[in-house]
Amino acid sequence: MKGALIFVGNELVSGEILNTNSFLACQRLTQEGYSIKEIVTLPDEKDLLVKYLRKFFKKYEFILVSGGLGPTDDDITNLAVAKAFDLPLIEDSNFSSAILSSKDYKFSQEIAQKMALLPKGALTLSKNFSMAGYYLELENKLLFFLPGVPEQFSFLLETEVLPLLKKKKTVITQIESLVFRFFDLSETDLNLFLNQLQKKEVYKNLSIGYYPIFPEVKLVVKGEKEEIKPLEDLLKEQFKYNLVSLEDESLPLVVGKLLTQRGEKLSVAESCSGGYLSSLITSVSGSSQYFERGFITYSPLSKIELLGVKEETLEKFGVISFETALEMAEGALKRAKVDYALSLTGLAGPTGGTEETPVGTVFIGLAGKNNLKAFKFKFSGNRKEIQTLASYTALDLLRRKILYGEGFFSYRFALGVKEKNL
Repeated sequence: MKGALIFVGNELVSGEILNTNSFLACQRLTQEGYSIKEIVTLPDEKDLLVKYLRKFFKKYEFILVSGGLGPTDDDITNLAVAKAFDLPLIEDSNFSSAILSSKDYKFSQEIAQKMALLPKGALTLSKNFSMAGYYLELENKLLFFLPGVPEQFSFLLETEVLPLLKKKKTVITQIESLVFRFFDLSETDLNLFLNQLQKKEVYKNLSIGYYPIFPEVKLVVKGEKEEIKPLEDLLKEQFKYNLVSLEDESLPLVVGKLLTQRGEKLSVAESCSGGYLSSLITSVSGSSQYFERGFITYSPLSKIELLGVKEETLEKFGVISFETALEMAEGALKRAKVDYALSLTGLAGPTGGTEETPVGTVFIGLAGKNNLKAFKFKFSGNRKEIQTLASYTALDLLRRKILYGEGFFSYRFALGVKEKNL
């Protein structure tokens, strides 16, 4: 079944209130196999609502309208419905009695009774008449009118609207949805791969959406089970190392789950990221189970005093180097007595870059299991973006190390690697 959604309210058009009803309606209707073809948000203007009601009624099998059912002058939905379909407004005696007995309208009965004037043929959705909302069946099509209050909208959608739609629909296509998260993979590369796949018959009906959530890429795929499963297997094969999650889980959450499952602990030593890596790790509830401590060693002296980086290492190779990253990671590992340690040292900019060490140069150390490596990267972007990319890459190195027994593959921004035995 194909349908359209209309959301009414000046507060929605002006952005004063977030339209959570739109998100919920699309999510639940799509999950149940209904196809939403159009969504509009309208101000409290009767003639405009009349126009869209008539337009959508001609095109679709059902319409769901939210808002405009209250007692005030700007609540115009019932008037618009009556005009759009040439229906008289008739008082619903049960709804009117409920309003009379409600303490909410103790001093405004005359105004509140407006809510009981419903288009002829309307059937109320609330069984105890505690909230506005009704539906009409015209020319074998269903029209639903729900209150804009999110709690009431959600309740009536789940308990009344969906069951009524199911009765109307003889065959329901069960639509499944998969949400993938990728890291170190461009949206365009992913798009190119999927465009080629969609030329094949088995994938042509899939709905695919790309949602960059820097620095990750989120891919949402919707379709029937027999269509989605082959695609899931192909993505796992094609982007094995880039695929972070099949359950819409962020990289910090995925790494946290891996460490928790293995009963292992992590520490970090940060310089150019200034604590951002620690913040990512601790943004996950329960991170105290696996995150032991973080060292924010921004100055050369702090690296020496807190991590045991050798003064001669800094003098010979510099703060931003393989060698410093290695000793930072080793120091964090040994001082915290953990299973893994990550280190970050680099130049986030925008000032301070040289020809030899341009802005965006970052060295990431990874220590653990008697093995110590450092990786050189050249990230681009502003200061915050470089710090974010560096911190996520550090976490991803650990993820790959745990899952695949190796910490370095073909990262897009990688320039080299050095290794040292512990």
